[in-house]
Amino acid sequence: MQIRRLLVPALIPAAFLLGTTVNTGIARQQPQLDAPVVQIAFMKVAAGRGAEYLALERDLFRPIFQERVRQGISRSWTVYSVRFPAGSKREYDYAVVNTYNTLADVERSSAEIAAKIHPNISSEELTRRTLAARDLVRGEVWYKVAEAK
Repeated sequence: MQIRRLLVPALIPAAFLLGTTVNTGIARQQPQLDAPVVQIAFMKVAAGRGAEYLALERDLFRPIFQERVRQGISRSWTVYSVRFPAGSKREYDYAVVNTYNTLADVERSSAEIAAKIHPNISSEELTRRTLAARDLVRGEVWYKVAEAK
């Protein structure tokens, strides 16, 4: 009985570790090299503050991403508004979609570009304005693994 009491707790982690080595047949696909990587940020904006949020995107972020596109860091930047579902329980109001050439481009900082485009706005002030205008509900990064044309 004493051996069983000691053996069972030791077998559980061992079984878990062995289970992680089993091939389930579900392989993680590598991104297609010529396909864009898509980053989506889902934003929730306080009621009645949509115009303020859109002004932030248009006046502060669009010029930054226009420069990123010009430099070849980004492929595109787009802000979408959600029409449906409607109601007070809607999870988010806007989606900002950025496309990039590679996963590495997603992670490239915009700090230098922002400082060049908006020399009178510190990164702290840009962050403060951004956080005041919206809540980032969720961020996702997508890459294509297969298609049919």
